[in-house]
Amino acid sequence: MHDELKAELKKIETNYNGKNFLAIVNKVKKDRVNDDELLGLIEKTSRKRFGEKVSLTLNVTLGNLLEGIITIAAVILAFQATSNWMLYLSALILMTTLHPLSHYITGAISGIRFTHYYLNGPARIEPTLRIDYSSYLKVHAKGRALMHLSGVIGTVAAPVIVAFIAIYRGENAASVNLFYLFILLIVFELLTSTKIGDLMKAKREYGFR
Repeated sequence: MHDELKAELKKIETNYNGKNFLAIVNKVKKDRVNDDELLGLIEKTSRKRFGEKVSLTLNVTLGNLLEGIITIAAVILAFQATSNWMLYLSALILMTTLHPLSHYITGAISGIRFTHYYLNGPARIEPTLRIDYSSYLKVHAKGRALMHLSGVIGTVAAPVIVAFIAIYRGENAASVNLFYLFILLIVFELLTSTKIGDLMKAKREYGFR
């Protein structure tokens, strides 16, 4: 089955063409193809390309452990903060850690696997999870969309979490500023993520439902 797509993928594997690769992936999504050999070839091609572009990676289990430890440390920092800047630092840390952890948890529930942590984003400092295409393409479009959306939710939730900790501690001025940050993040995500980020990907995948 799907011999033409497999033959095209084998060509792309030796002479990568991003446009052709994306066309194959979109066809698989549109037709809801569940051919293990074809999906395996897509993952093999994608992982090879990833290996050519990214040299610094981290095992997913170890990456999740580090992200979890840093998340707990950030929450402890918020509770033990002796000044407002420590609360703001805690929120910034949580914005970084909750994003990939939200992707991982939601993806795992949906059946999406991940292969590596690596640094991405405009400054190449944002911890990011690489998706395993062979599992990603088996999941229903709504599940893929929710996985992408969860990262945005994790990011914007960070200042709210710290704001409630600030309220508990009686730091009302800091809590107000953190809620302002929450609103700014929502505006920022709507202006940017709908074009090049997770909101754009979520909308794209939802379109294949």
